[in-house]
Amino acid sequence: MTPDYFATRALLLRRNRAIFVLPGQQRLPDNFIETFEINLAAVGYAVSTRLRARLQTCSAEQLTALQAWTGKVLLETVGGNRKFTPLYRRFPEDIPANTFELWCQKVLTYFMQQEDQPCLHCHRTGTTHVLNPCRHIVCDACFDGANYSACPVCSRQVDAGSAFFKQSPALRRPMENTKLQLLDLGPDLDLAARALFVSMCERKQAMSPVDNDDFLGLIRDYQLRLLAWLPAQIPVRENIALLFGTLLQVGDPALVMQAALPYINTATDVLRLVAAYSGADPALQGKEVLRQVEVAKAKTFARFQTLFQPGSYWLGQKSVGQTLSISRFKVAKLGRPLRRALLGFMEGLHPESLTEDMLRHRSYWVWLGEFLHPGEFKKRFPQVDAAFKVIRKKDPAGKPAAPFLSYYAKLEKASLSKDAGGMTRLLLQRPGELGRRFDHALRVAGADSIAVDAVLAAFEKSASRFSTPVLLTLGALLPTRAAAAQARIYWPKGRTSQAVFAPDTRPPLSAEVIARVLPAIDRELLERFGALPRFHDVVIDAALQQIVAPFNERTASRGAIQLPRGSTFSFATGKQVRLFLHWCEPEKGGARTDLDLSVGLYDARWNHMGTCSYYELSLTMKGGDTIARSAGDLTSAPFPDGASEFIDIDCALASKHGARYAVAVLNNYAGMPFGDLEHAYAGLMFRDDLRGAHFDPRTVELKFDLQGGNGIFLPLVFDMTEQKIHWLDVYSRGGFAFNNVATSNGAITTICPAMIAYFASGVRTSMYDLGLLHAAARAERVTIRDTASIVIVREVGESNPAFLARLRNRTGASGQALSLAPEMPVLALLLNGDLVLPEESSVYALKSGPSNGTMSASDLIA
Repeated sequence: MTPDYFATRALLLRRNRAIFVLPGQQRLPDNFIETFEINLAAVGYAVSTRLRARLQTCSAEQLTALQAWTGKVLLETVGGNRKFTPLYRRFPEDIPANTFELWCQKVLTYFMQQEDQPCLHCHRTGTTHVLNPCRHIVCDACFDGANYSACPVCSRQVDAGSAFFKQSPALRRPMENTKLQLLDLGPDLDLAARALFVSMCERKQAMSPVDNDDFLGLIRDYQLRLLAWLPAQIPVRENIALLFGTLLQVGDPALVMQAALPYINTATDVLRLVAAYSGADPALQGKEVLRQVEVAKAKTFARFQTLFQPGSYWLGQKSVGQTLSISRFKVAKLGRPLRRALLGFMEGLHPESLTEDMLRHRSYWVWLGEFLHPGEFKKRFPQVDAAFKVIRKKDPAGKPAAPFLSYYAKLEKASLSKDAGGMTRLLLQRPGELGRRFDHALRVAGADSIAVDAVLAAFEKSASRFSTPVLLTLGALLPTRAAAAQARIYWPKGRTSQAVFAPDTRPPLSAEVIARVLPAIDRELLERFGALPRFHDVVIDAALQQIVAPFNERTASRGAIQLPRGSTFSFATGKQVRLFLHWCEPEKGGARTDLDLSVGLYDARWNHMGTCSYYELSLTMKGGDTIARSAGDLTSAPFPDGASEFIDIDCALASKHGARYAVAVLNNYAGMPFGDLEHAYAGLMFRDDLRGAHFDPRTVELKFDLQGGNGIFLPLVFDMTEQKIHWLDVYSRGGFAFNNVATSNGAITTICPAMIAYFASGVRTSMYDLGLLHAAARAERVTIRDTASIVIVREVGESNPAFLARLRNRTGASGQALSLAPEMPVLALLLNGDLVLPEESSVYALKSGPSNGTMSASDLIA
């Protein structure tokens, strides 16, 4: 394998399970290839026949390098490329009972034990050791040095070379029943890269962090070669900025700007472009920074008052951390030609639109103006100079700028004054706003039938100009608006997902209004999807009803599986659950950071039944059954090995004792924010054998990165009665330290049931619903795979809306085995890629299998 296009090769291996290897002139012995396959099987992968044949033509040196690189990339995907050593090395065996005696032993050792003196507890001499850097003195007769991996007193990672730490027996390889994923030979690297690049450019919504990183990898690998691959349209503004801003870093600015101009048309596009060029986030969501506030000053602030109760930990500290959001970024050097090009483009915009657009991100523009120096060109670009005076609220002489009433100010004024007619006329000027504020406009219209008709007419007139995500959102939301919801949940723009919960005080919409709008939405979506390539057969897994079509992907956690927030999936019986957490402090300038993995157990009414965490290592029920067990708490994660924590859950046993929900909680107990660490991620494994290696990459079901600031992270909930996992992926800001299940219990019992009920209401389009829309618009025959597969065939002359209605109701279905013509490509939407499909098929697969996904969920939102 050549080192060219390294990032592209890695992302295509992760996404397509494809390895691109040029044919060689060798003929390696079979045992070389068998060794390669054995090593790949250890991480959960098998090799296709054609890839095996190609590998056999490599040299021994090429095969060795390829094996090391492939293993590294695949292990990184599930987080298995790190060292996993919990506090108690023999976990899940030999976990000390969390008793008062053990606590006393720790406390007395901490405060009283002295070096070179008899042990306080066993009175032996010559058995104590000083651990660095914590300086605690521990006795190897009282604490088992073959089981601990860190200081037994403070759980901090210390010098592993101390005589205290004795060699522990190696863990055997676990006996797991796993299915291997197939790796295949990639036919043409450039063609695969081009197809992925174009599909990402044509996305209709902001990309997830994983897709965003892959898009950047393609850009940095191919650079200006990409200009020949540009599609006619790039709908998402952030993607435009990311593409051309990154190319400005490596290419001729004049050439890049010439290529970019057809794709940008607002002042915000310029701002995003400069952000991306400067290596900042073009989403313009603000940057969170942690500042330290002296305790004496913090006591005067209302936001900190709860921290300074009598006996509080914070009373003994020098400062308190405060998270601030700033609307600026470090601007890269802007040469005069580039500044002229940017200001010249802005000069060509409509003056009112230019000023209004800049006011939407006023703080950013005030900051950026210090680098663009528009005053240097005020005679050449007078409109730009005038706009900067408005956003700065004064001219260079210090005189106040003339008042400016923006479009959004006018819209807000019409809304507050209940002027439905005026609001509708304003919304017609910007169809995108009409789509996003349609529900709001109907509420302003109220019981005025004339005003309601005007809003509906505006909707029908503008539907063709709404974005596909907006139409899909309305199509799912409106049927739920006939009655008040249990709660409103929404996600303001930001770098991480911090949901806002509020009572639903909105008046319901009438059934007549909903019935009038939904067919218009379906017609528009069917027309759009009908313009895409047709298939004779479409295959859809009914299980995708529980998988939410992606929304707000910008804040989704990076994960091995792109699982949209709010999705639910079943897990197999008979498996043990092992949760894992791994984090690492930066090599330089990193503060000691303590993250904690905990699990809270709740009954069907969300009454707290118990906790498994650093302060309760085993959760044992009456009768002696242990339903959860922790591998111990580590309080530091020094570079490069970091720290790992595990918790095992016996779901069947927990359910037997009346526990229904197990909530995974990740806390930033003290130290650096999640996002500032060298790396921090968590996940879960389904295990047959818990007594083998602590981490087995073959058994990883989910792996996700931790991002954002301090607080608590609620990634998922196990429903042990229905054997389902609810993926929540939500942060809740807590205090800056000392978070745990107990102190977070209020947030858990509010957020978790509310989010589960919210998504169960059908308020978001599912991948199944999206699949039915595509099938009705593009197929002659549809197979729905459920407990028993059914087939529905389009009737002669049947319209797309009529076919869609039959698909939704499963009218005219016949039960028969799946039968596909081997030479005819199909469109398949699968939970697991467990079908062998014809060549050139288009496949969405949430989890890879024999058929690797050829497209993402976002590719279906065309």
